[in-house]
Amino acid sequence: MMPSATKRLSTLLTSVALASLLHLPALAQQSQQGPDDSPEALYQSGMSRFVAGNYEQSVEFLEQLVKVFGKEPELRTQIDLAMYARACALYNLSRWADSIKAFEEYIAQYPESKFADEAMFRIASAQQQLEEYELAVAAYQKLRSAYPRSPYSEDALYQTGICRLIQENHALAAAAFADFMRLYENSPLWGQAGAFCARATFDDGKGKEAIALLETIEKRPRSWSVITYCNFLAFEIGDYMFNDTEYELALKAYRRVKTRRALQTHMQNYVRTLEAQLAATQSGRMDMRNLRSHFQEERRLANELAQAKEMATKLDELPDYDANLFHRIGRCFFNTDRYWEARAAFTRVVAIATEDTVREAGHFDLILAISRLRRFNDLVIECDHYLSTYDPEGKWE
Repeated sequence: MMPSATKRLSTLLTSVALASLLHLPALAQQSQQGPDDSPEALYQSGMSRFVAGNYEQSVEFLEQLVKVFGKEPELRTQIDLAMYARACALYNLSRWADSIKAFEEYIAQYPESKFADEAMFRIASAQQQLEEYELAVAAYQKLRSAYPRSPYSEDALYQTGICRLIQENHALAAAAFADFMRLYENSPLWGQAGAFCARATFDDGKGKEAIALLETIEKRPRSWSVITYCNFLAFEIGDYMFNDTEYELALKAYRRVKTRRALQTHMQNYVRTLEAQLAATQSGRMDMRNLRSHFQEERRLANELAQAKEMATKLDELPDYDANLFHRIGRCFFNTDRYWEARAAFTRVVAIATEDTVREAGHFDLILAISRLRRFNDLVIECDHYLSTYDPEGKWE
């Protein structure tokens, strides 16, 4: 290549914005001389479209550039960026298998590139999207071994836990998240890792230890998505302990559960906030200098939003959430001879239940609790109330 051509390419690399400005005279010249397939034009066309988010067209130009000029020594810096951008574009188009191949080719040709760690992370992430979890875990572990100080090392360990959680390999999932909590105490993912660690620990048959983990993570600030996730997990652990007649442990779990009303407004606002943040991240023009952090932020926001929406929907759809919670709490108190607390819980069930079956069950247990307290005047009043409500025609008498 002529020295003047190399100089022009170096100028183009100073910024993508400059490249887009140079596109105008290139178009005028193109109308007279036909398509410009010079390396400068291909690089400029591909990168400008990539930065603008037009990934489909950027791939066409970048693939042609790499195919024709990929082995030119004087274009090494430009081809490095072009191969990286092409692989990222394929990833962003959800062409997972193609992106894996492109990133592998990129690492093979530029093993010392500053983007090599991210390329390895995206390979693992794409394999995870293809549900090839063992390959994904191996790739995440390879990244952590090769680049222990990479900012992607943190996410790699977290995603390793996610893969194990999806595989229902509970012991390995719990171990991965426990390692994450120990190694990355200041990470914004710490609370969610703790919640997933408690989930895996409970699924591994260790309910008491799972409750202890929930107690640990609630001592630190958490997002509303994590709070709600822990809420449902505590409810589930409480039910399991109740059915296993471990009433004190069940109460310990139920005490971690917040009412639906306490969570709904917060979750709705949190989902809207995340949607706005993700939209701003995706619509903003990418800066090549911050592409790594842009990808990491977008991925975390997307995952957080997906979980927040799932939790908000589940919160809305569970039938008689609050009444069922207090009914279970009341049964725990009743079965441990704490009849005053049981009476208070059952009274609340009767007051807030929206389903007749839940209200009637709570009302009947309320009568039992009052009977155990030997409050006979209250017992007669409550029995009359029960019969007039559920047997107005007197068939049971």
